[in-house]
Amino acid sequence: MVLSLVAVLCTGIVAVPVSWAVLRQAEAERGEATPDAAVNVYVLKMSSGEQLGLSRVQVARRHDELLRQWRQYRGELERAKAPSKLETVGPVDVEDQGDDRATVTAQVRPIWWNGPTSLSGTAHPWRFETRRDAGGWRVWTADLPECCGVHVRADACR
Repeated sequence: MVLSLVAVLCTGIVAVPVSWAVLRQAEAERGEATPDAAVNVYVLKMSSGEQLGLSRVQVARRHDELLRQWRQYRGELERAKAPSKLETVGPVDVEDQGDDRATVTAQVRPIWWNGPTSLSGTAHPWRFETRRDAGGWRVWTADLPECCGVHVRADACR
């Protein structure tokens, strides 16, 4: 009888953390609350080079294609001695297209740090089509300017 009670209590102790983790994972995969929030996460992930969490802001049906594009762009940044950071400058323009779709344009610029000195590049528009998908906003397409020759010098990409 005591052994049964211990088994039931242990099951409860394990079940609570597991259910909490499942709920947190479901929340993480829900997308973002707004179209511009989805784009901000995308730009932050591109800036950091961290792919973890990127899928939460990509439409599932386009995940592989978007991930390939993200990896290719990030690879170009790295080959060209990536800037220390990419940042969004000014307001992000969100144009509601209706039917749970929005076009988002963000001005993005690179920044390089060299000790106490920083150098900011010119901001260029990054355009996205976002859609409400599975309860949150996600990127459907990303129309990014060329990395080499726009955000970094063309000769740095060779």
